[in-house]
Amino acid sequence: MSEETLTTESTDNPVTEQNSESVLGSSTVGDNQENDWKSTLPSDLQNDPTLQNFKDVESLAKTVVHQQKELGSRIPIPKTDEEKTELYSKLGRPDDPTKYEVNIPKTHESHFNETSVNNFKDVAHKIGLNNDQVNALIDYQVNEVDNQQGLVDQHVVVEKEKIEKTLRDEWGYDYDKNIRAATKAVEVYGDESLNELLQSNVGNHPGLVKLFARLGADVTEDMAQNTTNNTLAVSPLDAKDEIARVMNDANHPYFHPNNKEHLPAIEQMRQLHEKVYGNK
Repeated sequence: MSEETLTTESTDNPVTEQNSESVLGSSTVGDNQENDWKSTLPSDLQNDPTLQNFKDVESLAKTVVHQQKELGSRIPIPKTDEEKTELYSKLGRPDDPTKYEVNIPKTHESHFNETSVNNFKDVAHKIGLNNDQVNALIDYQVNEVDNQQGLVDQHVVVEKEKIEKTLRDEWGYDYDKNIRAATKAVEVYGDESLNELLQSNVGNHPGLVKLFARLGADVTEDMAQNTTNNTLAVSPLDAKDEIARVMNDANHPYFHPNNKEHLPAIEQMRQLHEKVYGNK
C-alpha cells in the first residue's frame, strides 16, 4: 500500500475527538448542567432544600418577582397606634369624625338625634370605619326601626281587637251607638295632640273609650257640625268660662276698636260662642 493511499484513508476517515470543554466551561449534561449555576453560591446555599426545585437562574428570578408582587399587595398587621392610623387612612377613614357623610332618610330623622349621631361618629372613627361602613350600619339601624315599628303597629292592632271584643260583650247592641258618641266627643273636645295619642296603644284602653262615650252622649248635633270651623281646642264648658272672663274685663282688646288685638279678640269670641252655642 502506497503512502498516497494511506494519506487518502486518513483524510477520508478522520478521527473525531470528544472535547471535554464547552463554551460555558463544561460539556456535562443533565443534572450537572442544571446545578452548575449554584456553583458560584456559598456551600450552605448550594445545599439549601429551597433551591433544589430551581433548574436555572431564570426560574429562580421569576419566582422571586412573583413572590415580591404578592407580598406587596398584602397589608401588614399594625402593631402601634401610628401604624393603625396609617392603615385606617388607607382604608378610607376620614381625618376627623365630623367628616363622615351620614345618610339618614328624612322619614327616620326623628329616630336619630344629633347627639347620638355624633357619638356614633366618634366611635366609628375610633375603630377605623370608613364612610361606606358607617352608612351600612346606619342602614341597618333604619331597618331595625322599621321592624320595631311594625311590631308596635301589629301589637296595637291586636290590642284594639281585644278591646273591641271586650266592649261588644259589655255594651251588646249599644256598641255602635256608644262608639259614635265617643267619636263625636273626640271631634268636639279633642285636638291634634289628643288624636295622635288615641292612635297609639293608649287609645285602646277600654276605660278611655268609655269616658269619651259618656262625654259624647252630651254632644249635640250643632256642636259636632261647628267643630270643623272652630280651631279652639277647649271644651264648651271652658269656652263658656273664657267668655265670662272676657266680658268681665273692661280693658280687654275686645272692647277697644283701636287696639291692634281687637280683631283677633273678636274672632276668638266668635269661636268661643260657637263652641258653647253652636253656629247660630
